[in-house]
Amino acid sequence: MRIRFKHLITTFLIIILIGVLSAAQGQAAEPNCISQETFGITTNSEEDQTAKIQAYLDEVFRRGGGTAYLKAGTYTIKAGLNIPTAVTLSGSWTAPHHSVLGKGTTLYAYGGRGSESGAALLEMQSNSSVKGLTIFYPEQKMPDIQAYPWTIHGQGMHNTVENITLVNSYQGIYMGPQFNELHLIRNVFGCVLRRGVMIDGCSDIGRIENVHFNPHYWGRSGLAVYEGESKPNPVMEIAAQMQRNLEAFIFARTDWEYVFNTFVFAAKIGYHFIANAQGGACNGQFSGIGADMCQYSVVVDKVQPCGILISNGEFVAGQLAPNKLEDRVGILTTGNFAGTLQLSNCSFWGFFRNIMRMEGEGCVTVNQANFMNHTPGEPAVLIDRGRASLNQVFFHCKGPHVKINKDVKRVLLSNNFADGGLEIINLAGEKLSSINNE
Repeated sequence: MRIRFKHLITTFLIIILIGVLSAAQGQAAEPNCISQETFGITTNSEEDQTAKIQAYLDEVFRRGGGTAYLKAGTYTIKAGLNIPTAVTLSGSWTAPHHSVLGKGTTLYAYGGRGSESGAALLEMQSNSSVKGLTIFYPEQKMPDIQAYPWTIHGQGMHNTVENITLVNSYQGIYMGPQFNELHLIRNVFGCVLRRGVMIDGCSDIGRIENVHFNPHYWGRSGLAVYEGESKPNPVMEIAAQMQRNLEAFIFARTDWEYVFNTFVFAAKIGYHFIANAQGGACNGQFSGIGADMCQYSVVVDKVQPCGILISNGEFVAGQLAPNKLEDRVGILTTGNFAGTLQLSNCSFWGFFRNIMRMEGEGCVTVNQANFMNHTPGEPAVLIDRGRASLNQVFFHCKGPHVKINKDVKRVLLSNNFADGGLEIINLAGEKLSSINNE
């Protein structure tokens, strides 16, 4: 019995020793066991740290890749940084945050003021990543908003952006228009003023998850919002500016884009589907997306023939003082739209002029939706051209519920509900099929 017990103790000690040696060897084998102090990078200083941080990134790349880690503190950045292949620029945050700007890793960005074009603050090369950072533009002030280039720009394969807080970016994150595939943008929260996320040039499987834009990330930050003055709560004034100018999510050429759990409060356009310079457009799946207090929740100029799928979306219209937005639309297909747009299990409320307006030749289908509140006397759904099918829609609003103009190709209304009955204005004659509506 004693021999067996001694054997067990010896075996246990050997296992522990092997583990310790393996950990030590693994640590010794780490290709970039270097710290920011090696390059003289200092926190909480007004001195420009751009060149020092770039040297850090380049050395990590030279050693075979890995992480250039910036510890908690503020860093003054007066030009752009290039993130090489196989390198991660990482700060201390493991999740986005709200108004904790005295903690964690924060970049104070100064370069590019006055122009939308030019190099981004963070230029990502193929297979690089950016994580765990807060980014703030100290010279951006209300109400005199100035243009800046993109905060983050990616190209090539597998760019990853996650756990980022954008305090007041003029333009947030752009993948493209150069070739790119398999980008991942995840857990990005903040305030953006002109463009939020834009995707172009993606030839396969882009992913956007848990991205949230809201003016209070700047308005409640505790950092200066107005030049030379302080206001107790500037959030709604920032929101009004966003509602006049912001396109929150823009999709040009991208194949198989997967978008999940994204949201914007206050934008001119929540989700914008466009053609790029070569005529390329988007196809993809959009689930759990939202747009609140937007003039146009979704605008579709161009999509690929295989189309756009939107499920479980929530869209709200309204106007923020001093804006006067006569036109407020949930889903707008413009005259260039010729593809397919399919919506399932979506809800619309607020103060729309038209909840849906279809001006293009394409096909729009809506299944299981809730429509609430639109301008009295205006149709909740205006179908001007193309094809449309509405099935199991509850019109929780006054009529007219659907107006169909003469130039449509075909419209099917089936199994829809409305208090007092579905009110239809049909100028298309037999091009309308109306079946089993309340």
